[in-house]
Amino acid sequence: MKRSANFLARGISRAAMPLWLGLTFAAGSAPAHEVHEKLLQAQATVIHLTYADGEPYSFERYELFADGSAKPTLTGRTDGQGRIVFLPDQTKRWRVRAFSEDGHGVDVSFEASPGEASVASDSAVLAVDRASRVMLGVLVILALFCALQLFVRRRKPADAATADRPDARS
Repeated sequence: MKRSANFLARGISRAAMPLWLGLTFAAGSAPAHEVHEKLLQAQATVIHLTYADGEPYSFERYELFADGSAKPTLTGRTDGQGRIVFLPDQTKRWRVRAFSEDGHGVDVSFEASPGEASVASDSAVLAVDRASRVMLGVLVILALFCALQLFVRRRKPADAATADRPDARS
């Protein structure tokens, strides 16, 4: 034991001793750089976004706002399946804005309660909305066609026949 102590004393010069002591104590703070994990299982709210053709709205930006808040409570990107997952706090009313760089997006409000398991589906609302848009488009086209028929004068076949005859002009 005495021999190892002499080796340690001889191997480290007096000038390097503070450096060696500093490194020794600094190694004690190395666990401060660790990352700890904790697995919690709770009832989360899942928002599933898809394009009109059923393709997932994958890896697009979103902002989640609590009711009455101007700053987003949560921001991020949807996952590969187009989902946004969060654990609501005491706030019941939420608003989500999702948007892509090519201009597609959604801005909807919904209600979610903490710890409450429910499935809220807007597919019926979206189907009605899509059907009403198609109906509106058909009605606009029909209205344009009717306006065209009213304002564009067509010659009657009798007028055209009399206009072509040279004796009818005199």
